[in-house]
Amino acid sequence: MELTVKDAAQSELGKLSFPKDTALRIDVVLSGDCGCAFSVQLAVDELRKNDTLIYQNSIPFCIDLLTKRNLGDVLTLDYDLVLGFSLSSPDELFSDRLQIRLS
Repeated sequence: MELTVKDAAQSELGKLSFPKDTALRIDVVLSGDCGCAFSVQLAVDELRKNDTLIYQNSIPFCIDLLTKRNLGDVLTLDYDLVLGFSLSSPDELFSDRLQIRLS
């Protein structure tokens, strides 16, 4: 998995602390009866058994198999002071106005 964290996002993430065995989870939440729609969430969360753990500039990120399958292998995380965090791939903006949920 390739994750690019833009400078603005890196600066904002540097304000967070990550207790032992936690990371910033990039998470897909399926919605609708058919499960064909989803939303993206960011949260400081405990690591799970099948997570992929990635470190970018000393920030731990985790992603599970369902999320990876829906978002793909190449992601970019950015931050805007007004709009919050945004997550995209080379082909698609998955979500903007993302806030980080703290456990």
